[in-house]
Amino acid sequence: MARRRPEETEQTKSVIIQCAKELFSQKGYGAVSMEEIRIRSGISKGSIYYHFKSKEQLFITLLDINMNEWIDKWNAISAPLRTETERLYRLAEHFADDFNNPLMKAGEEFTGSRGADPEVLDSIIQISYMPRPIFIKVLQDGMNAGEFKQDDADELTDILFGMLAGVGSILIREPSYDKVVALHRKAIDVFLNGIRP
Repeated sequence: MARRRPEETEQTKSVIIQCAKELFSQKGYGAVSMEEIRIRSGISKGSIYYHFKSKEQLFITLLDINMNEWIDKWNAISAPLRTETERLYRLAEHFADDFNNPLMKAGEEFTGSRGADPEVLDSIIQISYMPRPIFIKVLQDGMNAGEFKQDDADELTDILFGMLAGVGSILIREPSYDKVVALHRKAIDVFLNGIRP
């Protein structure tokens, strides 16, 4: 049996990830089987399981990739902004944008179905904490620049993160994207009233 070149292996993995992303985004987590991923990708079951030992591992990989893309996009959005106040507003909007991401909706379903598995839960928590340094940096830079009063950036991040996530849950009740973005901006108004010097 001939060994595959590393670029072929990576290409195979890429095809699996892309097909899985499409299926999970269209149907949700629970409605997709590894067999459907095999059929959509045209890749053998053995190759799929060579790269991903389970459907859960494949989905966690997708969430990790998605979060890294979110961070890269934030870096591009944030670069031209001049003040940390501007960054807070754009960060809230960027946060709100993710609630429209079909993969994130599948992620909510996934976390609800896999919450009992400590290893899976730990992976999800690690991924969900990846944006924390962004929030901390914006808040700390704002304090250093005198835009915000001095406080504990970690604690403020917890408050801000929780507030934005809570506002985002409005999508369940109020599916209007414009309304959710407006509420995220208003959440920043409220937050800034508490941290301005």
